[in-house]
Amino acid sequence: MRVTVLGCGTSGGVPAIGCDCDVCRSTDPRNKRTRASVYIAKGDARFLVDCGPDFRQQALREGLRRVDALFITHNHADHIHGIDDLRSINWLQRKPIPVFSTPENLERLGQIYDYCFNPPQRGGGVPKLEFMPVERGKTFEFQGASVTPIPAWHGKLEVLGFRFDDFVYLTDCSAIPDSSRPLIEGCEALVLSALRPKPHETHFSLSEAVDEARRYRPRRTYFIHMTHDVDYAAVSRSLPPGCELLYDGLQFEVSNHRGADGVVRA
Repeated sequence: MRVTVLGCGTSGGVPAIGCDCDVCRSTDPRNKRTRASVYIAKGDARFLVDCGPDFRQQALREGLRRVDALFITHNHADHIHGIDDLRSINWLQRKPIPVFSTPENLERLGQIYDYCFNPPQRGGGVPKLEFMPVERGKTFEFQGASVTPIPAWHGKLEVLGFRFDDFVYLTDCSAIPDSSRPLIEGCEALVLSALRPKPHETHFSLSEAVDEARRYRPRRTYFIHMTHDVDYAAVSRSLPPGCELLYDGLQFEVSNHRGADGVVRA
């Protein structure tokens, strides 16, 4: 499985509008962060997790031409406001795109993108989507991947993470309920929200994310959804072994299986 980081930034992106801080003025490309999203290649399948307002830019940068499924973590603008640009993918694929999330998320998504489902004006292009409700914590198979929706908390809002085989993606979370922990254990690679060094009400801070990752002992932990309070080079030097910051355009492979007993199996 190959994971491409489309974006690793928080809701405002980095650089932030009107900000003259060192990170926003940085020439290090790893400090340029579009809104958080990843693209997963598993065999012949191609999955997109979230589709924020920078999707068009991200897709052009990475040369994306396929999306076999879209997985939505929650309905905040920075995670869904690129969905209209999926119509270009529809034209290329000549078929609708399945969208997986909770029934509640899909209902709200249908309201936000109402014009996609009611008879559109003739001549107006709209994304063609097929809603696929998932059950929290229940694993299902899709195009060769084992997928598990993982409930978590984003402040007082319930969000979903997703486990694809041995890769776990959990963005925009500030707490993980005990009932979700077995769904994460034994993963090889974990992507976890780590907003900034200081605490925040709706996101893990960097130190909280490091502590949370230690519970699961993944081979690798990657941090995502970062503000301009995080300088890539400086913060990277402070992280413990096995933990690293993501940056836009990074690709990594997830191949081995690590069981709940911590033993890596081919």
